[in-house]
Amino acid sequence: MPWWSWIVIWVAVTAVALLLYVLIGIRLFRKFMAVLGEVQSAGSRLSFAPSASAPAPQEIADQLPAVFLDPAVARLRYEDGKAERKEARRERRVERRRLRGQPRAWRDIPGL
Repeated sequence: MPWWSWIVIWVAVTAVALLLYVLIGIRLFRKFMAVLGEVQSAGSRLSFAPSASAPAPQEIADQLPAVFLDPAVARLRYEDGKAERKEARRERRVERRRLRGQPRAWRDIPGL
């Protein structure tokens, strides 16, 4: 084989490789654009309308982090929440026992 045939072979191999890279790039670009279209349509289907009513100022004040509250207020809020959770547990326990036909415990009877 003459020396110039190697140059032709390598030029052809390089051209085919570049053509392959261009075709793969075009295919990836089209798939990427299709994914973006799906994301856009999913976003439009899942978008939520903003609520018409704004929260009351008291609701906003109740949602402040405890770091910014007065320690006495934070302690009172903690103890109130603790009592509410305890009462909710007691009510669930009484209802569960009532549904199962089990007797009530003495601690579940208020006022004793």
